[in-house]
Amino acid sequence: MKELLCPRCNIRMDFIGEAENSSDGKKVVRYFYRCPACGTRINDEEIVITKDSTQGVIISISQ
Repeated sequence: MKELLCPRCNIRMDFIGEAENSSDGKKVVRYFYRCPACGTRINDEEIVITKDSTQGVIISISQ
């Protein structure tokens, strides 16, 4: 994890992870930086986990 400064107000951004279950059975995990002062958000990584009956578990990572 690296320290990132907000491009709008030059304050150190917080690194946050969140997870959600979608209605189609996927699990989505997102990591992003968010400025505590102005709320600017910079996406870092998204992981999608899908359970497939033929292939088992599929993990897709995008940065």
